[in-house]
This record gives sequence, structure tokens and C-alpha cells, in this order.
Amino acid sequence: MASNHMNPQNNDKAFDLKDALTLLKKHWMIILSMTILASLFSVYLAIKSKPVYQSSSSLLIERPNRMASLEQIYGMMGMVWEFYPNQIHLLKSVPVAERVVERIGVNNFIPKEKQLNWYEKILPGNGVQNYSSMSDDELFAMAVSNVRSTMTISQAKGSGVFQISFDDYDPYLATLKANSLAESYIEEVIESGINAKQRTGESISKQLPELEKKVALSEQNLQAFQKKHKIILPDGGGDLAVQQLGQLSIRIADLRRDKLNLESIYRRIQSVLTQPDKLARVPALLEKSEVIKQKSNFVKSQARVSELGLVYGPKHPRMKQALESRRLAKKEYYSALKVSADLIVADYEAITKEIVHGQIGVTSIRGEISSNNELTFEYDALKRDYDYNKQIYSAFLKQSKETDAVKTASVQTINARVLNKATVPTSPYKPNKKIMLIIGLIVGLMLGLAMAFLLEHFDNTFKSSDEIESKLGLPVIGMLPEVEEKENEFSPALQFVQTPKSSFSESIRTLRTGVLLSMPDLEHKSILVTSTVPSEGKTTIAMNLAHSLSHLGETILIEADLRRPMVKENMGGINKKGLSSLISGESIFAESISVDKRSKKLHILSSGMIPPNPLELLSSDKFELLLEKLKKKYKFVIIDCAPVMAVSDALVLSQKVDAVLFVIKHESTPSQLVESAVTRLKRASAKIVGITLNRLKTNKARYGRYYKYEGSYYGHYGYHRHSDKDKKRA
Repeated sequence: MASNHMNPQNNDKAFDLKDALTLLKKHWMIILSMTILASLFSVYLAIKSKPVYQSSSSLLIERPNRMASLEQIYGMMGMVWEFYPNQIHLLKSVPVAERVVERIGVNNFIPKEKQLNWYEKILPGNGVQNYSSMSDDELFAMAVSNVRSTMTISQAKGSGVFQISFDDYDPYLATLKANSLAESYIEEVIESGINAKQRTGESISKQLPELEKKVALSEQNLQAFQKKHKIILPDGGGDLAVQQLGQLSIRIADLRRDKLNLESIYRRIQSVLTQPDKLARVPALLEKSEVIKQKSNFVKSQARVSELGLVYGPKHPRMKQALESRRLAKKEYYSALKVSADLIVADYEAITKEIVHGQIGVTSIRGEISSNNELTFEYDALKRDYDYNKQIYSAFLKQSKETDAVKTASVQTINARVLNKATVPTSPYKPNKKIMLIIGLIVGLMLGLAMAFLLEHFDNTFKSSDEIESKLGLPVIGMLPEVEEKENEFSPALQFVQTPKSSFSESIRTLRTGVLLSMPDLEHKSILVTSTVPSEGKTTIAMNLAHSLSHLGETILIEADLRRPMVKENMGGINKKGLSSLISGESIFAESISVDKRSKKLHILSSGMIPPNPLELLSSDKFELLLEKLKKKYKFVIIDCAPVMAVSDALVLSQKVDAVLFVIKHESTPSQLVESAVTRLKRASAKIVGITLNRLKTNKARYGRYYKYEGSYYGHYGYHRHSDKDKKRA
């Protein structure tokens, strides 16, 4: 059972692969055409594209180790991580591009007139632009735009090396731009740094006299205040009481800061002072050198006890010695913790006491100078103003001297140098015509395949017997290959007679067998041959089937398509009398029928003159009576009828025959139309014995593999397409 389940899957896979190959074989012309068109387009682009040359130079830019004080004040440089991105933007900036143009010269950017080749002249878009009418500013702007648009800057990962590349139709111009950009960048950086320092220096120089006046004025005010209020500064240090008060205040502030830092540690120590094991959890104590030392000894002794405990018992001398050592180490460790904790507590309490004494001293000093308290504050304000003005003046004076140094010496503010100069390229790097052609071939092939799959997807015709049986629910009892109508060859309607050894004739025999097997109990058989729409080959099948059945007994072929009769035309007959004249009584039966010269057992009742009312004629009792007589006289009655969707003749005749043979042209009639035609026949209770798939394209369809053995398989049994013997016999 397992094998039965596996086989369908394998068949599906093989079928899918064959479907793909069949699709390629079927639409090979579309795929080839798209491939050729895409290739031609790629060749056109390759011919039209001008060769582009690329020249590259490398520039090393090192980040400054430190920032100058001027940069610290005015923030000229960005953060460290923004340094290299800023340099890339500077390399691509307009000022640097303008320097490049000035170095090279605007005339070098004007394209030289080139003599076009013959194949370039026929291609559109190869005209020469006139630059003589442009002004100098326009030419300069064009050159700057050319520099910026053809530039490529890339930074080597993890380094300050920058690759500067330029693309241009002129290899010499590309080289000039690559070398000039690096040099122009260095000049721009140096000059901008010097200009910035000079501008800052000029601004500082303008402010220095004003700052100097402010310093002198604040110093005069301070001295005048001292003389007026007789404030004597010992050793040039100011009033002693004021100095003592300031120093004591600073000392108290420092002590309070130290007390605040120790307060949390002090409170924690106080809470666990009598518990040595919890003292060991205070981080501030564990940082003490003596505690670290004793803790290390304790850990070693504990490790020693653990190590000996694996070998000796607790009463062993060595074990007892180790335990005693651990006890002593633990005691010393806890003692060190206690001593350190006591020191911290003592420091905290000492600071607290010193703060109290300092506050008492401040109160005492303030009492001494309470009389001139206002003078003290005024003096302090004048002193602070003097100190501030003096500091600002000193800073500006320092920057002014640095600016003077920059003016006298060209100092490079950034470390940058050219590592490798650009060289003139000897060959273009694009376009790669081979790659373009390969891409064109691939794109064309993909487009062709896409179009083939789309055509196949939207093709709603019948392409296989499986589709017919699944959609219509009717068996396919015959598949006839397509017969090409060439000059000096036989008509498809006479293939069975003229080429009895061909594969087409063998397909007719297979169809004949299918028809006979579908009606095994009937001695006399009447068969209606119809289709969905005209030009599906129903007349051809009716005539060949009639010739085939005539080999088995008396057969008559009735041309009931009274609107577009084709039997008489294919047989070459000129009899104007036929079915219409026989039913109307204008002729007798002997005058209306003709005997086929190739097969004496085949009689043909052609349409005769086309009547004005074919449907009424076929619906008449006279036609029904005639058909009953013919069924008794002939073993096989074949009726060629009009298509189902064209007129209602087939629906009427399907009630009067034993079987209906429905013809479908391969890959021609839409499946929806065929389904409608079959539905109409079924509603009329027609006895459809099967479907014939006609004009099978053996070179495209999946069934082509069954017919490719015509020269070997059929030839082995005496069947072939068209032999000289058949033509001679005909």
C-alpha cells in the first residue's frame, strides 16, 4: 500500500518537470525574441555609454591629541566621535571644491569636441553642447558642480585614511581632481584655523583696553575703601579678623562635608559595633589595609582547616593546630575590624567637636567685628570684583599673545598629509560591456520566461485530455495530430484515404475503435459529429471517420451543415442536388447521393443547394423519416452538423442519432465556451459518447512525446507520415 501512495507523488514531480520543458518548447520563440531584444538594448546602451575613468588618491587625517585653549573657549572642534564625519563633510564642501577648480582651471572642465564614430552618430542623445555662450560665473559653477558630483569619499574602517576617488570621461582630469582635492583640503583647514584665531584675536584685542580699565578702576576702589576705613592688611593679606573669619568658615564647611561623608558609615557602625560578624559587612571597613591583611590570614586559615578536614579528624593534632590557628586569625580579623570601626567613630566624633568649637570661634569673631560688619561685606564685594576683572583680563591677554604667535608662524591646526597621489588610469572602469551584455541576456531570458508563464497562465484553452475529462466529465476517445496543409499535398479531409500508413490515419482508427466500443449493442449506428464553434475540424474528422468505417460496412456521410457545407468542397464534387433537394422532393435518392471513388462502400449525401430555413428543414418529419430509412439501409450513418454555439441544428439532430461525437480543437477554443456547448447538449439529452481532441500540436503539447516516435515506433509497424509510395498511389 505504501508504494501505491508514493507513486502518484513521483508521477506528479515528473509531470511538473515535463510541463516546464513543454512550456519552454511551446513558447521558445517568445523567449528567444525577448532575449534578443534585451541583448540588443544592452548593446545599444554599451555603445551609447561613454567610457568613464576613475583615479584615486589617499589622505591621512590624524585626530589632534589635545585642544588649544582657544578651542576650549569657543568650541570650534566637535566631540571626538564627530571628528571624522566632519572631515568627510569638509572634503565634500563647496569651499574645497572651489579651491580645486581654482587649482585646475575652469578651461580644463569644458569638454573637448570629439569626432563621433558612425555608429554613435545614428544613436540619439549624442549631440555636443555649446559652452561658448556661457558666462565665466556659469562655467565656474558648472566646474564646481562637476567636482562635487563626480567625487567619492570612503574611510578605511578603524583608521583615519580616506580614499578620494573621481570619475570622469577624461582620465587626466580625474587625476588632477583627485590630487587637487587632498591639497585643497589641507589648505582649507590651515587657512580656516588661522582665520578663526585671527578673528578671535582681533576681537580680544578690541576688548583688552576696556578690560584693563575695569581692572584699574576696581583696584582703585578697593584701595580707596581701605584708606577711608583704615583697614590694615597684615603682610598685604587684608584685615586679620576678616581673614580669620573667612578661613574659619572655609574650615567649618570642609568639616561639615567630611562629617556628611562619614555620617552614613558612622551610623551603620554604631548599629553593629558589638557584632563583629556584621562589622565584616561594612564596605568602608573592608577597604582598610589592616583589615584586608587580617581577612586574608583568616581566609587562608579557614581554607587550611577545610583542606585538612578532608584527611584528618577533628581530634588529630594537625587538625587541632589548624583550628586554633583559624580561631586566632578570626580573633585578629575581628579585632582589626573593631579597631578600624573605633577609629572611624573617633574621627566622626572629633569632627563633630571641631565643628562645634569652630562655630563658637565664628560667633566670637563675628562679635568682634559686629561694629563694622557692613564694611566687611562691602570690602569683600570690592575684593571679588577686583579678582574677577583681573582673571578675565589675564585670560584675554594670554589668548592675544597666542594669536600674535599664529600671525608670525603658519601653524597647522590639524595633522593631514597625502599618502598616495593619484595616477592617470590607463583603462576605463565602466561601463563593463561584457557584464552589460550578460545582464541583458539574463534580463531578456527572465522576461521571456515571465511572458511565457503569463501566456500559459491566462490561456484558458484545452491543452490535454486530463483537462477535458476533469472539466467536462467526458472521456477523450481520440486525439488527432495536426496535419499541415502544404502545396501539392493531400487535404486533411482525405488523409485516411491518401496516406493510410500515416500516424494521422492510425489516430482515426483509434477514434473509430473508441466510437464502436461506446455502442457495442447497436448493429446500425448513427453518429453526429459537431463542435463548439466553426474551424475546429469537425468536417475533417467526419469525413476521415466515414472512410474508416466504410472498411467495416456500408457507410453514408450526410452533410447536415446546411449553412457552411464543406464536405462537397473537400470531396471535389459538383453535385448541386443533395439533402435539401431530397427532403424538399426536388430530387430522388439516387440522384442526391454520390459514391466515393476511393471506397465503394462509402456514399455521400451532400448538402445540395443551401436552403433559406435549414433548422426547419432538419426538424421536419421528412428528414426524420429519411434518417430512419438510412439507418436501416446503412451500417453506419455519419452526420456532419453545424457547431453547437453557432446555431441550434446540433441540438435538434442530437435527438435523432444514437451518439454524438464532440470535437475540440487543441489550444484554440476557450474552455468556458466548450463547457457551455456541452451543457447545452446535455440539457437536450444528447448521447455524447466522447471527445475528440483535434489538431494536436505535437511539437508543443505534452502529448508530443507520444508522436515523436513516428519514424521509429510507427515505422516499425509500417506506419509513417507521408511516403512517396502514398503520393504515387494517390
